[in-house]
Amino acid sequence: MRSAGLLAGAAVVALTVGACASAPGPVPGVGASPSTSTSASGIASASAATPSASVPRGTPGAAYLDVAYASDDSVSHRLDLYLPTTPGPSATVLFLHGGSWAIGRKTMLGGYGALRDALLARGYAVASAEFRPSTSARFPAQLDDVKAAIRFLRANAGGLTLKPDTLVLAGDSSGAHLAQLAALTGDDPAWEGTVGTTGVSTKASAVVSFYGVSDLTRLTSDQDAAGCQFDAATTGVLITLLGGDPAGAAREEALRASPVSHAGGARTPMLLLHGTKDCLVPAAQSQRMADALRAAGTPVQLELLPAGHDDGAFYTDQVLRGLVLPFLDRTLG
Repeated sequence: MRSAGLLAGAAVVALTVGACASAPGPVPGVGASPSTSTSASGIASASAATPSASVPRGTPGAAYLDVAYASDDSVSHRLDLYLPTTPGPSATVLFLHGGSWAIGRKTMLGGYGALRDALLARGYAVASAEFRPSTSARFPAQLDDVKAAIRFLRANAGGLTLKPDTLVLAGDSSGAHLAQLAALTGDDPAWEGTVGTTGVSTKASAVVSFYGVSDLTRLTSDQDAAGCQFDAATTGVLITLLGGDPAGAAREEALRASPVSHAGGARTPMLLLHGTKDCLVPAAQSQRMADALRAAGTPVQLELLPAGHDDGAFYTDQVLRGLVLPFLDRTLG
């Protein structure tokens, strides 16, 4: 019998192989303060060379990289913030990357970059945050970090030229799981954690979920039903995240960590995008989430595409400008 550690390692490889196509990488043009240098996408960039609790001043068109959202200087507690060229204050979209809760980076390249650029062109500010990997901290550490990033952006909205009351959560795969869960537990004292700034609202205005994990207790059975062969690897990922087998000792924790279990929580409108050919996170996950949200009276839009996991089809103009932006414009008014 293979150990849980080996299963977890196999799981990370299996569940992130598709993500490599749009895996984040370095962003060129980083300076110590706002400047006229630009990234490959033409975005003026700036950086906190030594992450700290200091907050940059919002400059239209700038990108602030590696900004610390907690004062511990952890590399897992940093975010990048991209501002539109139009003067603020701007509504903000906080993006959470996928990677089995264990790997991945906040740098927005590939499909992530296309999403960022579409949002910036529409006048939204875009933030992308790191969070502690499950290999070094079990759940709910990842959610605690997301809540801290939300509080940081909201607490410093004035200086960053952001709208404090308009913050959207977005993510893909495991990052979409965190986006859904953070929104549904917004301002719930049992789910706020103590990372970074406290005493600030974590309510979200909307969620955009790309092929997200919504039900940890049924992920492997959904894979079976879809004819996929990732059960052992998936179990390893969840053991690493939860500290036990979601079908055994950690079942209660898996239920607690599943967004679908909180569908009756905060009534945050959601756009759920999923591929009907997804074998890693089958579309049944988003379908079940949509059903639960509708039953709770929460506005939800489910869009199924003939695509696989982390497919480039999700980041085309047809989807971004035809589905994502209209959803946000309509929801945020």
